[in-house]
Amino acid sequence: MFFCKQLSRALSGWSFVGSLLVSLTLMFLSLRQFYPLDPTPPAGFHPDYYNAYDAWRRGMDVFVLFAPLAATLPFASAYLHDRDHGLVRYILLRMRHRAFITSTFLVNGLAGGLAIAVPMLFFFGYTYTVYARTLPPLSATPYTEPWMWAPGFLGSYFTTHPNLYIVGRIITGFLFGMTYATLGMALSPFVRNRYIVLSVPFIFMWMYGFIVNVLGLPVWSSMYALAPDAIRDSTAITIFVPLSILFICSTVSIFIGIRKYSNDQIFY
Repeated sequence: MFFCKQLSRALSGWSFVGSLLVSLTLMFLSLRQFYPLDPTPPAGFHPDYYNAYDAWRRGMDVFVLFAPLAATLPFASAYLHDRDHGLVRYILLRMRHRAFITSTFLVNGLAGGLAIAVPMLFFFGYTYTVYARTLPPLSATPYTEPWMWAPGFLGSYFTTHPNLYIVGRIITGFLFGMTYATLGMALSPFVRNRYIVLSVPFIFMWMYGFIVNVLGLPVWSSMYALAPDAIRDSTAITIFVPLSILFICSTVSIFIGIRKYSNDQIFY
């Protein structure tokens, strides 16, 4: 029951709705910037030259920059809010501390994942409705080899199963959002400012990306979980290993760092 109430609180709040609206706005701005809004191809070009799948990919270019913040906005600071407003002490009168933390952890992960996956899905619904729903033959594109069309992770599915390719990227987006939302919640035992909880995952993605670039390993940047076609060498390993490590470390921090009998956290 508490889990359902928390989930309803997360998905019906203005933070979640605002995150969706901002994400969709960025996708449409990116589409407008990098792809023709008019689906009619130039004279002499293949009818599917402008298609739903390429249009969707172009819409992700700007959204990627905002994604960590979109993941944390809905619920990552919920524990911090409940703690600082004294609500936790009343919640613990009705349920065990571990059950409360587990429920908040799960809802936060779901909200963060959905905050990324839902706008990606809605945007695909738009491009699928407006643009051609098939890909042109390779000879009608600027590319000379199939891998150039959609390089990197899942790229081999793009030309043969483009719908499956989009679904795969949306699922990966969900996992990205869940991971970064968990990172945000992991900061709750150590800070009292919700803006730190919301902003640190965003800063972390950029700092981590900068470090792996300096080390000559840009493909390991977690940014490519949302844009695997932005770098040729992205694979399932380079995408899921960093996300898994970050998720595990954040989860351990939550369940070890948030303690029931801490005067600095609940009973102050």
